[in-house]
Amino acid sequence: MQTNNSSDLERPMLRMGSIAFFAGLAIAIGSTAIHPTGTGEELMNNPFIFAVYAEDPLWIASHIGQFAGILLIFAGGFVALFRLLVKSESATASALAWFGLVTAIITASTFTILQAVDGIALKIATDTWYAIPPGEEERKAIYLGVAEGIRWTEYGLQAYYRMLSGAVSLIFGVAIVKSVVLSRWIGAVGIAAGVVTIASGVVMAYVGFSSARDLVADLSTFIFYPWLVILGIFMWRKTRVKKIVTR
Repeated sequence: MQTNNSSDLERPMLRMGSIAFFAGLAIAIGSTAIHPTGTGEELMNNPFIFAVYAEDPLWIASHIGQFAGILLIFAGGFVALFRLLVKSESATASALAWFGLVTAIITASTFTILQAVDGIALKIATDTWYAIPPGEEERKAIYLGVAEGIRWTEYGLQAYYRMLSGAVSLIFGVAIVKSVVLSRWIGAVGIAAGVVTIASGVVMAYVGFSSARDLVADLSTFIFYPWLVILGIFMWRKTRVKKIVTR
């Protein structure tokens, strides 16, 4: 086992990963707070919700903020967690860390595409539709159809992003349980967050933004976000240990 040079390298990585979890979560939540929303029925009423989106001057900015926050979480926090777990004395935990890293990269990539579709393409489509004056009903119907096509693409991307996010939580949760570098209860919370988040993605795939998905989506958020905070806290605490034991 190596404890000196490797510890000097691991501490900055863990600090940056911890900060990435905290900063990413704060940016994502702050950006979502200025994002217009509605009930399940309103979100499924395309003409109504498209008008809300078209009138929102901060739509693109809020989605750029969400993109930055989620990227910090997956490309920063989870990469640092991978570095911690891949050196575990457990071969299973080490192998799972690699699977988790790959899944985190795919998740960040999927979210990037989601934000391009939802944050930019949908905004352009709804603005164009909304600006068409009364009397041009045929043209307005065409652009409504374009916006709806983009919206349905968003449904698909949102569903897969949620399922992938859950997979990341599940994989890293099991890796933590199998390792000795973090408490097993932290891994158990990650497993729970993963299962619920995957379920929210499956529900999203079938019912879109309808009110039927609200309960499982809210439960996913209330477990997944606190888990990220817990990871950030315990990863920071690991940097204060005199020796970080690695394989």
